[in-house]
Amino acid sequence: MADGKHPKLAGIEMETSYILGVIYDDESLTLEMDFHLLEDHPAYEQSETDEGCYKQGFIRFADMDDLRLKKAKPAEGGDVDLSDIYSAQFEGEYAFLSSGWGEIELTAKSIQIALD
Repeated sequence: MADGKHPKLAGIEMETSYILGVIYDDESLTLEMDFHLLEDHPAYEQSETDEGCYKQGFIRFADMDDLRLKKAKPAEGGDVDLSDIYSAQFEGEYAFLSSGWGEIELTAKSIQIALD
């Protein structure tokens, strides 16, 4: 996967999507998302605004071999939008996301993506 994009994310632009919540335990990590859908995504709907098509959903990583979370620490007095995604890389079972929330790096045998 040379482009760093997971096949289940076809038609989704991660860098312009938003993280709404992060839920994790010993077995899984779930990212509640506001996905930015591209025109080639089956759930795409024409937007009345120029913002594009956004749909809420989640990415759930399970059966993890490795998980590293590094929460962002905004500079004192600094204002950071925790939902912004700066970069997202998916390659096989490996995923790395850098966001306002922080860095998430993991390997997971199961990656489930769903829209509400």
